[in-house]
Amino acid sequence: MSELDWNDIRIFLALFRGRSVRKAAEDLEMSHSTVSRHLTDLETSLGAILFTRSRDGLLPTGMAEQILEKAQAVENNVIELKRTAISLDTVLSGLVRITCPPLLSQIMIMPIIAKFTDLYPGVEVAIHSSYSIEDLMRGTADIALRSQFDPNDNFVGRRLPDFTDYAYASPDYIRNHWFEGNLTDANWLGRGAPDAQNQWTKQTPFPDAEVRHEIPDMMDQAQAASAGLGMAILPCYYADQLPNLIRIPGVGPVSKRPIWALTHPDLRTSVRISTFLRFLVTEIKKQETKISGQVDAA
Repeated sequence: MSELDWNDIRIFLALFRGRSVRKAAEDLEMSHSTVSRHLTDLETSLGAILFTRSRDGLLPTGMAEQILEKAQAVENNVIELKRTAISLDTVLSGLVRITCPPLLSQIMIMPIIAKFTDLYPGVEVAIHSSYSIEDLMRGTADIALRSQFDPNDNFVGRRLPDFTDYAYASPDYIRNHWFEGNLTDANWLGRGAPDAQNQWTKQTPFPDAEVRHEIPDMMDQAQAASAGLGMAILPCYYADQLPNLIRIPGVGPVSKRPIWALTHPDLRTSVRISTFLRFLVTEIKKQETKISGQVDAA
């Protein structure tokens, strides 16, 4: 039996979790052929088939189920080793890995990163746009910005100002439709497949408004609303700065979401990570008025 390496194990875990070579390749940022080759090498090394292919994807065999726990233990040990190495740094240099939702990274976080790296040129930042807390749990990120009411007890964090959403449309669209109380002849822009029944509209100022089109991406929704396709619920830190988009008159905040800057307890002793985290939180809090929508939209 040939020796296993860490890549074999993490590819096995990615295949087990994602149930497809394509998903594992995406998660690991590897090519499809590399993942397939490692799977073949691993099965050859073990002398056993680990997955069978079906219409529902890869199905783990009994052997795969048996080695899963030990593979996860190896993964946890590797993650712990990396965290220990990071926590021992004493200078402001090296890599800081941050994960946050795409819109937040594009609109608010990038300028903060630029400001930080001007002050500390020895630090490099890797940013991954994601909504999943798994980035921290698996050790693929050092800091995560997440919308959570109750953060995972395994992490430590700093609460940021509540991010507020309002209802927006173009001025022409608003002029061409009527709004009386919670009734309107305007339509919401659809958010796509995750909520096919559009139950989310029940929590809006116009719960019975028609939903038209299917536009899951928030930036696309903003552009569609600006073009006059309908109403959209958007975070005010983003939408208030867009031309040809205004808050629907007479409608207050639609929702408020607590945002946390989270990290693993083992990383608090890392100078570069703790310094970046403090800087990030301070800079975001400076924008609380914009984030909470306490000023009128321009």
